Amino acid sequence: MIQLTSAKVRSQRWLRWLNLRPEEAPRTLLMLAFYLFSSVGILWFEFTAGGLFLGEYSAEALLWVYIASTAMGTGLGVLYAQLQRIMPLRRVITLIPVLMGLPMALFWLGVNGFILFTYGIFLIRLWLEAIYTLNELNTSITSNQLFNIREIKRTYPIISSGILLADIVSGFSLPPLRQLIGLENMLLLACAMLMIGAGILAYIASEYRDFFPNLERRQPIGSSDSENTQGQRLQGPFKQYVIWVVVFFVMSQVLLLIIDLEYLSQLERRLGDQQGNIADFIALFSGTLGIFEVLMQWFVSSRAME
Repeated sequence: MIQLTSAKVRSQRWLRWLNLRPEEAPRTLLMLAFYLFSSVGILWFEFTAGGLFLGEYSAEALLWVYIASTAMGTGLGVLYAQLQRIMPLRRVITLIPVLMGLPMALFWLGVNGFILFTYGIFLIRLWLEAIYTLNELNTSITSNQLFNIREIKRTYPIISSGILLADIVSGFSLPPLRQLIGLENMLLLACAMLMIGAGILAYIASEYRDFFPNLERRQPIGSSDSENTQGQRLQGPFKQYVIWVVVFFVMSQVLLLIIDLEYLSQLERRLGDQQGNIADFIALFSGTLGIFEVLMQWFVSSRAME
């Protein structure tokens, strides 16, 4: 009895440090587990794609990847919205990680010569850009269903730290795994991690079914009036505000792509076409950076937001 009491006190202390309430903890931890496993898979895929791409092409070829990924990301966003119209949301969120992971198995077959795969490595790098869009959409939409606005201010900084923990796990695990099974076979491990993430989401959708109502999207009564009101709100100063917000995010994304291109160009100059060494360096750098990021996210971000 004393042990149970002390364990409860310790758990309450941790929840206080993490700025969580007891009723929020199970949902938060499940979402953190999903985001962690899926992000580990995506990061293993990213490190592998980076090594294979720079070993096969030059960093300048990434410009074509960025251009093509813009169109693909927009198309996948539209596809996600359409899936919500024809399928229940709890099925959509479970299906998306499966759709992200299955092409990785095909890429593995192509890289190992089992199927004819023209420009396979280029497609691997392109798919990496696409699945980041899908994973972020899936995580944010699922979180918005599970938590209300007050809860999400406390819980989402913990959930979003899944990718920071994944930086640490994937970063320090890739070099020994690569030496053990080879760089190309990391594609299969990445696929397996996404399937685990899909399983966790399936459990969440089943356990918290009430948060994912199986309702068709209908136009509510008076929606035309609501749309007119929203249209009026988008005039004047508010419209200018929206434009500047969009400009900010566009410019920040352009800056991110420029830095990423320069970073990979420097790696290519320093490490040449050694695919394994490039992948190892990217992984270890990501893991080291993730340690500092997760400490900031867990103990500072939620309080700063609140």
